[in-house]
Amino acid sequence: MKIFMDDGSTNIKMLWNDKDGSERRHISPNSFKRGWSASFGTGKVYNYVLDGEKYSHDLISPSALETNNVSWQYSPLNVIAVHHALQTSGIEPQAVEIVVTLPLAEFFDADAQPNMDNIARKKESLMRAVELNKEDAFTIEKVTVRPESIPAGVGLSDELSTSHSMLIVDLGGTTLDVSLVVGKMTGISRVYGNSELGVSLVTSAVKLALANAETKTSSFNVDNLIINRNNDAYLADNINDVEALGDVKKAMEAAISRLQRRVLDVVNDFDGYTHIMVIGGGAPLIAEAIRENTHIREDRFFVSDDPQFDLVNGLKVIG
Repeated sequence: MKIFMDDGSTNIKMLWNDKDGSERRHISPNSFKRGWSASFGTGKVYNYVLDGEKYSHDLISPSALETNNVSWQYSPLNVIAVHHALQTSGIEPQAVEIVVTLPLAEFFDADAQPNMDNIARKKESLMRAVELNKEDAFTIEKVTVRPESIPAGVGLSDELSTSHSMLIVDLGGTTLDVSLVVGKMTGISRVYGNSELGVSLVTSAVKLALANAETKTSSFNVDNLIINRNNDAYLADNINDVEALGDVKKAMEAAISRLQRRVLDVVNDFDGYTHIMVIGGGAPLIAEAIRENTHIREDRFFVSDDPQFDLVNGLKVIG
């Protein structure tokens, strides 16, 4: 079975065809801690072993391991996250072939050529065996590595003429990837990758504000607060010191504004494009700021209704 994966630092997004040919997809949040969890009630516990270390999936623990750094791409935690996505997908454990991604700063070298050392390192990392306590595990037999952001524009680029070009802005949890591609995907004019700029900038600021509001929680829960930032009832229900709600919202708004400014600094360094596509889990935080700043024609500015899956959809199109 061949499975397409956008193995980002916040979530693993999967796409594959079932035996009957129907397309299936799955998203799995990355929130893991060292050590195993206890089982209780009807909930299923996922306890893993990799290289002699024990890990478990835990959505609420404040001690959940951080994934917001570029070393995530080659880490044991990345391997565990990929296997956990497979385990929770509904697919029976078996040998699989996976297609995964690397941020542009990792996939390309300084001369915009594929960095074969990093690509090989990613493959070798994911080929490591993972054990799941008292359960059958998956075996990853083959790994193909693609660059992030660029595949997401394949479908739209095919509709453009070769005199047009598209700027693809991909903001994830940890990285910002920007690529300028020629219509019909006949060429890549320029790529830019920043492995230290992502939604984690906002997550970290909100975590600090929450700590001051007597609320310590996982990055997964913090990201849900950011998603529901305009829902005061949701925020109040998930903050222990409700009187500090205003301070948490101010910290969130300030961090989002800072993130937008830093992304715009990068976008403003590009020119010559006729279309813009904004993708990635962070797209809702930056899309409107990019639209207003670039003054691109309305019919040439694209933000997917489902930006989390744009990249993995493009991976499947490429095949």
